[in-house]
Amino acid sequence: MRVALGVAIAVWTLAAWGGRIGLLTSDEGVSAWIRIGGSLLVGLFAAATLLIPQLEGARKWALIVFSVFTVILWVRSLIVNWAGDGTLPFKLVHTVLAIGFFALAVWAFAFATGSTSSDPEAAAAHQGADG
Repeated sequence: MRVALGVAIAVWTLAAWGGRIGLLTSDEGVSAWIRIGGSLLVGLFAAATLLIPQLEGARKWALIVFSVFTVILWVRSLIVNWAGDGTLPFKLVHTVLAIGFFALAVWAFAFATGSTSSDPEAAAAHQGADG
């Protein structure tokens, strides 16, 4: 499950934001850097902590930061997009992206906090191991 989550976060992040790197030089300024640069940095670091054993020590907090950052970013995005004058297809695409990121945020948070196991003893052991 660890590797699947890492690959899912990396692929979804790159699919959603990889083509938007050019916007970092646009007139959007800091907003673009937070949305695009921040999403790439936070998402890819969270994925790396799941895929690279040497980064395991940073995994819990990286996944929690990814989850919180992602939810805040996409709630804001949905509000701005649906309140704006964009086309319906534009709004629907962003809604699908948001749903995908919300699912990953929930999965990452559950993994980080040890609440992904259906076995209560395994979940408690996972939480105890993370301190």
